[in-house]
Amino acid sequence: MQEQGVKSRAPIVLINWTNEEGARFWPFLGSSIVYAGQSTVEEAHASLTHDGSGVKMGDELRKIGYVGDGPNTFEEFPISAHFEIHVEQADSLEKAGKPVGWVTGWQGMTWYSVNLKGEDGHANTYPMYGRRDAIVGAAKIITELESLAYAKNGYTTLTNIRSGPWGACNIQSNVRLAFCLMHKETPGLESMGQEIEAKVKGIAALHGLEFEMTRDVHLPPGDFWPEAIDCVKRACGDKGMGAITGTGHDSTMTTTLVPTGMVFVRAKGGWSHTAKEWSDKEDCMEGALALGKAVLNFDELLKTKSA
Repeated sequence: MQEQGVKSRAPIVLINWTNEEGARFWPFLGSSIVYAGQSTVEEAHASLTHDGSGVKMGDELRKIGYVGDGPNTFEEFPISAHFEIHVEQADSLEKAGKPVGWVTGWQGMTWYSVNLKGEDGHANTYPMYGRRDAIVGAAKIITELESLAYAKNGYTTLTNIRSGPWGACNIQSNVRLAFCLMHKETPGLESMGQEIEAKVKGIAALHGLEFEMTRDVHLPPGDFWPEAIDCVKRACGDKGMGAITGTGHDSTMTTTLVPTGMVFVRAKGGWSHTAKEWSDKEDCMEGALALGKAVLNFDELLKTKSA
């Protein structure tokens, strides 16, 4: 834009959000939820790793000199709009022969953590009758999750499991599960949540297990701002098409504050979160152009509003 002598009404800021995916630290959207006022810097720094080691995100950020001094929230650093570029993580663009797309909204998502506690015992000598085997209960919950997805026309995924005590001859008395539920409609998502909560309670009772269950994240399905979608749509032109995202993004936090839109870039085979994930260089170029044009389209809209 500088090379082309582009003059925008509003300053253009580039943001690289920390811990969007929650790959190592939980919860995901680790910094955009702070910006949106749904969490705090202190809570973000206290985020723990999935491996149960007790390592905190704040400590790891300090090790590499990545703890700043703000601003961290919308109130401290307000923006007028937010536009994000992302690989599609699906194959609708590829099937349609389109390099880019505009995102209209997202499907609903809920994440749960379940801790099951049974009783220690020797794996070889303890009688089968009367065992309080936490991992047997966990296995039944996992199979219920798969059945639930098909029954409710939604999606479910077990994303993390830890069990103990470690050893070759130990009944597993402590198990932690983390899983997510997804549905394109709010009633469907709520129904899935109610059913799995009841299943967990029943399975725990059947096997004499103590349990704790928390709903860590709940994001109902929704749509991005129409004016932001239109800016992206016009930027994509005939090279794009509309799409819905199947997961959460930092944009699902900023859209609670300001007009927000997303640009999708075609993914080869729809692969994502795997070494197979790939977007061709030419498609990435089209995505970058669409992002820039969408931002400038909104900048023009700001000029119109202020006139």
